[in-house]
Amino acid sequence: MLHAVTKTYRYVALAVVAILAVCAACTRSKDDVSTGDSSTTTASTPAGSGGGGGEAGPGDFGTLKGVCGPAPSGEKNSTPDTQGVTADSIKVGAISDPGFAGRPGLNQELFDASTVFTKWCNDAGGINGRKLDLTLRDAALTEYKQRITESCAEDFALVGGGAVFDDTGQLERLQCMEPAIPAYVVTSQARGADLQVQPLPNALDSISDAAMVYVKKKFPDSIDHVGYMTGNVPATVTVDKQNQEAGKQLGFKNVYQAQYNAAGETSWTPFAQAIQSKGVEGLAWTGEPENLDLLLKALADIGYQLKWVTAAANHYDQRLIDLGGSAVKNVFIQSAFVPFFDASKNPPTQQYLDLFKKYDPKGKAQALLALQSWSAWLLFATSAKKCGADLTRKCMYDNAKSVSDWTGGGIHAKTDPKSNDATECTTMLEATSTGFEVPKDFKTTDGFFACDPKYVAHLTGNYGKGTTLADAGKTLADLK
Repeated sequence: MLHAVTKTYRYVALAVVAILAVCAACTRSKDDVSTGDSSTTTASTPAGSGGGGGEAGPGDFGTLKGVCGPAPSGEKNSTPDTQGVTADSIKVGAISDPGFAGRPGLNQELFDASTVFTKWCNDAGGINGRKLDLTLRDAALTEYKQRITESCAEDFALVGGGAVFDDTGQLERLQCMEPAIPAYVVTSQARGADLQVQPLPNALDSISDAAMVYVKKKFPDSIDHVGYMTGNVPATVTVDKQNQEAGKQLGFKNVYQAQYNAAGETSWTPFAQAIQSKGVEGLAWTGEPENLDLLLKALADIGYQLKWVTAAANHYDQRLIDLGGSAVKNVFIQSAFVPFFDASKNPPTQQYLDLFKKYDPKGKAQALLALQSWSAWLLFATSAKKCGADLTRKCMYDNAKSVSDWTGGGIHAKTDPKSNDATECTTMLEATSTGFEVPKDFKTTDGFFACDPKYVAHLTGNYGKGTTLADAGKTLADLK
């Protein structure tokens, strides 16, 4: 059982690593994330509305106006020959893994965010007057394909979810021509799958290297002594290899690479000693906070201090601080989202938290996957709304696929769902023994974020292949 639980955690961690919300293992409750000190940020507040007052309407969110609401006056919705759509409702599914017995509540925040969004949207009037009829589809880790099959028989689309073993049902989803706007995707088959739009792209041929770019500038003498570590799970190994290619493009010299046991290590001292013997000065880490803490403690025990560690957004987690204590130093985390500790400075983030307080006060609001789910639901709703009275899968999908400038109403950096490239915008968080903060030398260019093409590494390696419509014997012409 320990092996199964630990393996699951690594897979979830992968998704965050790869999409900057980064996504997996960021399954943290609101009590797990540091609230921090808003005085530590150096970023300015972007324009936006919602949550902080003003004249926002009931269906407005942040910079997005009229996301949800009644049908325009005098307009009557049609009853199209489209699965899951009536004149009064839209049946939508959200998938996640909270029923996994090995770790109950796994990614529950995806269901929480989907529920809160649906209640808020329906209270505002639905999408052009059509109320959202949400079905929460629990894959419980091993039943993803079954849930996809059920959704194929009932739902208009899959929105705002994600599951660990998302390679097992992509073919079935494409065979039934069901579009998806997921919160996150994990495996190569899902990351490159057709008929889906990712609000925070997690592609196979590009990856954000913002943290690497940052540490190269901050510690230029360290790049000749770089190490890479990940758990021995295929999905995270893929991300580690992508990081190694990105590092090579930046001129990093790889002097050490290792995979730790996904079932757990009896001692981290051998890894610490190997890092020391190889003279590693900077470490690109792919994994989860708990294991990073164990490594940092082992390094501290032998008196060896790394100049830097880079980690994905799932490490924005109070457990990193609580468990690591004084061993947590020089850990740099890239993220595409406005930090929760800056919600008071960013009205859309505050509005998101306020909606959770209203509709699900015990829900996992302060979890990065929940924010990703929220962005997915906003992209779905705005795309479906543009279809007006004649809502079809093709219309919704085409609208979503055409979006090239997306911020989820102001809760995250600008992304390009149309191209599916990694975002060029990021914020940087530094983890210390006392908490998280934005480094004082991290200069922003766009509100809370710094945007630069150099923050995306375009990759040439073979990192797998997505499931295509052709694999399912279909084409886009089959989408109605």
